[in-house]
Amino acid sequence: MNSLLLLCTACLVSFAFCAQEYAPAFKTYQEMREHLTKLYTLEKYGEAAELLLWAREAFTDYLFSNTYNLVVIYAHLDQYTKGIDALQYALDRGVWFAPYFYESELWKPLKEQPGFEKILRQVEALKKKDQETAKPELRIVTPDNYDPKKKYPLFIALHGGSENIETFKDRWRSPKMSEEFITAYPQSSQVIAWNGYWWHGDIELARKELADAFRQVMNAYPVNGDSVIIGGFSSGGLAALEALLTNTIPATGFIVLCPDCPESFTAERIKEARNRGTRGTLITGEQDGRFPLHNKMVAIFENEGLLHQYVVIPELGHDYPEDLDIKIDGAIDYIRSTAIIEEQQQED
Repeated sequence: MNSLLLLCTACLVSFAFCAQEYAPAFKTYQEMREHLTKLYTLEKYGEAAELLLWAREAFTDYLFSNTYNLVVIYAHLDQYTKGIDALQYALDRGVWFAPYFYESELWKPLKEQPGFEKILRQVEALKKKDQETAKPELRIVTPDNYDPKKKYPLFIALHGGSENIETFKDRWRSPKMSEEFITAYPQSSQVIAWNGYWWHGDIELARKELADAFRQVMNAYPVNGDSVIIGGFSSGGLAALEALLTNTIPATGFIVLCPDCPESFTAERIKEARNRGTRGTLITGEQDGRFPLHNKMVAIFENEGLLHQYVVIPELGHDYPEDLDIKIDGAIDYIRSTAIIEEQQQED
């Protein structure tokens, strides 16, 4: 997670007073979230806790984000017992978090609380239950003015860990994607959080599901198989690179944001991808915990001669940049322009 507030998914006197104070001011969750961000930035944690307690009841569809943010706020206030209570409140309503959510140093004292082990046992039980009915899904978005008689480039976009198609597809979108591409949004069957999935757990299963999704798209839509781009955020970035480097999906380009590094990411595989004409863009935040890893990955790109862009965003952590749509379009332009240059060089 980049910022301590879970703002990328949909992000606190008595409770009765809070309801009276906030109800006229915040008609939508987005309005509340924007004010919460200001309070957090100003380190007004007490007010932020009051706002979130009100929002937890007012915007029940956002219990996942409100709970995460509330626990973070309680951690800043050193009120870890209240943090445990907030987690239990969500668990009682079937909402739970991936174990890696608790890895932050900020939450370390929370893990030392008497009720934390009970929380983890409940999480494991809910995870097991949700996994029993989970299955891969696929959403296809056709371009504006879609004509089934024409052939289109394909963009395969992979959600991050703890995300799903619904939370991801509107974030990973750009003008060029909307106007020119058939876009496939696969969803992993591997459960990692309440209503959240990831690709990390079983990479062989991830490859199989991605290969199946690719075949479904190719069989049902007029795709130009020579113009396929694959990309994604975090866990989705890892899966995108895995599918590309193992040639599970014959993509000509990649656009990955804050990815983890798959085991298939070797100099030999990078060289093979280069020889297939693959090129792409790696986007990261300077404050991302994986930033040193990304530097090493890009060094291998350079050593093996794989054409690439490396976009480093100052002050961004493990998160979506506000202008991701612009960066996606820039990466698409890069993939296309370098392909044209390479073709001209080969002709000469």
